[in-house]
Amino acid sequence: MKNTIIKTTLLAASLLGVASPASAHDQSGTLGATKGAIDYYQIQCFDDGNGATDHLSMSIIDLAGPIAPPVISAQVTKGILALNTTDTKDGDALYSPEVKLKGGNGAYYVMVDKTGKAADNYSLQYHCETATNAHTGTNITILQNK
Repeated sequence: MKNTIIKTTLLAASLLGVASPASAHDQSGTLGATKGAIDYYQIQCFDDGNGATDHLSMSIIDLAGPIAPPVISAQVTKGILALNTTDTKDGDALYSPEVKLKGGNGAYYVMVDKTGKAADNYSLQYHCETATNAHTGTNITILQNK
């Protein structure tokens, strides 16, 4: 009986989209057909009881629809610190190499862009973590959607 209640609770949580504290966050987007199209985000990292943020980790994937020539990249900055990651192969179902910007608590700025004129879809995976890789508080705000 106890085992059935636990299974039912876990099933209900998964169907409702309840995620574990260690899960990453995803932000899907579409860059328009204009060559200079850029999406811009602010990701706020904070101590939610798991400890102070050490870094923001992120990677990006150029989604399969449409498979188009532009290459998708994401740049993250905080103060004078900056890193870049690029998904060099469209439609392969693999994310770009993960980058970790060690900027502590606070606002990180992420820009997603592409190399060509065709519209393209992407998914940005990001999460704030402590120095021991425990997940910390994470919020995202869309600043520009082109």
